[in-house]
Amino acid sequence: MSENQMKDRIIKGLKKAKEAGQITMEKVSEIVRDAVSAAVAETRGGVEGLRPVVKNAVAAAVEGLKEAEADAKETVKGAVEGAVAGARIRGDQAVEATRDELRKLEKRLEDERTGLSQSLRKGLEGAKEAGAALPEDIGERVKSAISDIKLKSTELLGLTKQTVKEAVKEAIESGKDVKETVVHITRDATERAVKEGRFSADRAKSIAEKVMSGAVEAAEETGKKIKDVAVGAFEGVQKGIASAVESVGGRTKAFLREDLARTKEDLEAIEGLFIETTRKVAQRSEDVTKDVLNDLADQGKKTTSVLRRKARHAAEETSAGLKQAGKGAAKATTEVIGKAAHIMADEAKELGKRSVAVAKGAISGMWKGAKDALEKKTEK
Repeated sequence: MSENQMKDRIIKGLKKAKEAGQITMEKVSEIVRDAVSAAVAETRGGVEGLRPVVKNAVAAAVEGLKEAEADAKETVKGAVEGAVAGARIRGDQAVEATRDELRKLEKRLEDERTGLSQSLRKGLEGAKEAGAALPEDIGERVKSAISDIKLKSTELLGLTKQTVKEAVKEAIESGKDVKETVVHITRDATERAVKEGRFSADRAKSIAEKVMSGAVEAAEETGKKIKDVAVGAFEGVQKGIASAVESVGGRTKAFLREDLARTKEDLEAIEGLFIETTRKVAQRSEDVTKDVLNDLADQGKKTTSVLRRKARHAAEETSAGLKQAGKGAAKATTEVIGKAAHIMADEAKELGKRSVAVAKGAISGMWKGAKDALEKKTEK
């Protein structure tokens, strides 16, 4: 449809509406929208070609209203709205088509992750069967290796929160070095989970919430060491994210320019999201936990944390990568569906025990190192 044809269609449409006593703002908008939409469908000039179409459509509408002896002042808004709506129809359709493709890709990604999780489980089951047929001492080593592999993949297996919860329960029951053990458990769990996939602020926030919630729920359910666990979880999650963030800066060379820009924004937002997550967990916690976490969040906003320092450094490295990319050539956590609840609970307990063992081993090494250093100093 040529622009002259569009003008004629608008003027004739308004004349018919007047004769039928239907000159309302809504009717004017509809007439102009349909005429512009038909004209735009045949326009090949891209976005710039829309400008004269809208201009001429509004002018034609005002002319048509005058010819129809209608009050242009009262109905011109409908003409403008209709012209703009008609001009954007093609764009709206393209956006919706792209959204549809994106939804299909997201579904495909979720299916692929589910398949990856199932492949991992089947592989581990095969290794477990092999271990059961081996001599006991070797079989135990195979079992430990399987647990360690699972610990590195808790997010993929949908076991992050429950594993942390079981580990913290064991730490509380042991009654020794609870806060330090919780720091290790939550730091390691957070760092592992964040590193399992591509870094993003939303993903890190989701993982932080799972880990912190798992820890404080364990304390509240046992009714013991609530303050120690809350403080340890806050510190551990913060350190875990900081450690994962630190590794982002060193990998920026492999990122595309668009990824770099998005990663830089995520790094700059990450500490704020961590504080926001802390308050979110606090909001649904019992009074003691709520007070502790809110106090920690308040302090975190006032002081320069290790997370803030490392996020700033990684953001600077990402900015450098962006500049380099400019000189040259130029997304999630899915809980596994369909796994029986009791099997997942058993796995979480198994991984919880292993996580505590790893944390206590680290603490034991720390104390031993400090003791050796003190003895050497005394000898001197």
